[in-house]
Amino acid sequence: MGKRERILGGLGALLVLAYLVIMPGYLLQQPRDWTLKKQQENQETFAGIITLWHIVDFKPYAGSLGTWLSDRAATFEKRHFGVFINVTAMTVEECAARMERGERADIYSFPMGWGYMERFAPLPELETGVKPALAGTGSQDGTDYGVPYAMSGYFLLVNSRLEQEKGVTLSEEGWQADLQAAADTLTFTYGKRDTQQYGLAGEPVLAALLGYTGELAPYSSFTGEAAAMALADARAAGDLERQQSAGKGFTFQALPLEGYTDLVQYLGIARDTAAEKRPYIQDYLNIVLEEESQEKLLDLGLLPAIELTVEPGRLSGVPEQLASALQAPKVPNAFLYQRYRDALDGLAQRALAGDAQARTELEERMKELVEGAQIQ
Repeated sequence: MGKRERILGGLGALLVLAYLVIMPGYLLQQPRDWTLKKQQENQETFAGIITLWHIVDFKPYAGSLGTWLSDRAATFEKRHFGVFINVTAMTVEECAARMERGERADIYSFPMGWGYMERFAPLPELETGVKPALAGTGSQDGTDYGVPYAMSGYFLLVNSRLEQEKGVTLSEEGWQADLQAAADTLTFTYGKRDTQQYGLAGEPVLAALLGYTGELAPYSSFTGEAAAMALADARAAGDLERQQSAGKGFTFQALPLEGYTDLVQYLGIARDTAAEKRPYIQDYLNIVLEEESQEKLLDLGLLPAIELTVEPGRLSGVPEQLASALQAPKVPNAFLYQRYRDALDGLAQRALAGDAQARTELEERMKELVEGAQIQ
């Protein structure tokens, strides 16, 4: 190799070395500069993570509401560079355990009967209003602390085999009036060991409000065919349908409970959430209530919180029954429901045992909760 070639080779090596020394720092700086530039262009006043805890007490007919919330977060994140919403789903018990450890979220997706209004900050004004039946259910003294965004409902589930064996006939229109007689007929013992067959299982408060008196079995007795009927939510009906599709389970009919539900999910801002995060949370809440977002709740068998025109044929089966039954439901105030929940349970147990005075008090208290949904 000649002298000229050695000089050129040395220069090339020096250039490569300089590139390796200088470029990593330059490349690392570029994302920071680009991020700052994008934040300046978008005029973002906050960068970071907003935490949202989705507290699960009831589930949709199918799918996951937590995933639905995460999808709305993805839409939000496309609008706000450098701002992220982290959705974590948990049970009521898991949430309580985390709070005992001192953990908190910025936003709570919570079911009716979870938390008092003192936990939340007053909500900002939102672009879309909710249905009249839901308006005020997340408020106290005229101030909104929780915005309802999704709703489900209850069904009477009936084991078709046991219904036919005992000659019981319940119709979708009149089953509430015939519930006691049907439950009495479907309560019996059989076999050498006098195995107990229960007539009714499920939700005690609902059973008492429907006028039922007698022993109420847990819902698991219905799925194990030790109870002929059950008062349960739309998810229970969906799970039974999916078992049937898989060649398991038993045949049943689902009769919707018309005119009442307490299966409502809300979004609220934690009282101690930083002020710089709140405008972004406001935008997220607006996204949740957008027509496009609310329409996608129908895919889960949930009902939207806003007035929404549903195309014919969009719903079928249990979700269609639910929509028809809850066109104008009575819905309790979420925070009053929490305050009186233990009292409701106690009155229900006494009413199921035959205490007429307890049943009257239960009906009066529930009327107060529904009327209290319009607190001003």
